[in-house]
Amino acid sequence: MQSKTEADLKIFGFIENSFVDWDGMITSVIFLPGCNFRCPFCHNHELISGWEKLKDREIDSSHVLRILSDNTKWIDGITVTGGEPTLQIGALVPFLEKVKKIGLKVKLDTNGTNPSFLKTLVDMKLVDHIAMDVKAKLEAGAYSKASGVDVDLGKIKESIRFIISSGIGHEFRTTVVPGLVSESDVVGIAKDLKGCMLYALQKYHKEHAWKELYRNTEPYSDDEMRGMEKSASEHVAVKLRLR
Repeated sequence: MQSKTEADLKIFGFIENSFVDWDGMITSVIFLPGCNFRCPFCHNHELISGWEKLKDREIDSSHVLRILSDNTKWIDGITVTGGEPTLQIGALVPFLEKVKKIGLKVKLDTNGTNPSFLKTLVDMKLVDHIAMDVKAKLEAGAYSKASGVDVDLGKIKESIRFIISSGIGHEFRTTVVPGLVSESDVVGIAKDLKGCMLYALQKYHKEHAWKELYRNTEPYSDDEMRGMEKSASEHVAVKLRLR
């Protein structure tokens, strides 16, 4: 099989400056298409199903690298999100090698289904921060319902263990969707994340959700979210994100 280069990386979204994608950092953000999950509440669902038809949205990686190189005085790094970035293994590695040569830090968003690739990125010193979504309590039925597919929970748990022990910056995130995640689930997840640097609880916003059911699902109130934050903080460091 022919090896891939950074030119093969599919990029379907690019934000030059963001203050909200990496706490305390100013980053550019790239959105990679394709995902092995089908979360019914996903807000980036155009990158999950049918993205191949959106060729007019594709952005050349050389264009991104050029802007990154020109903006090193104004940004700290780049956030790589999706979709699920680890699906583009072959092209992502050479792209990140060029990003690191520019002198920028790298944050990777992931669903944790590819622990071996996470290890590769850390071993190659191509990533400085990993943000992993934990979709639901770590039980097969609950996780499959939240992710929309059958999930190898062993790989999810392996990714969690690796990230916590890796020594690099990291956080775990749960979007608290009513009907998929309860307060007791949040506490259970917090216990399973013992030793992590940060557990972020994200309020669900129903606008733009993929499936109609979840566009009609009312989120937990801010007070309910604060109650969950308090309960989870007995086990891990917690950050509440209401917006």
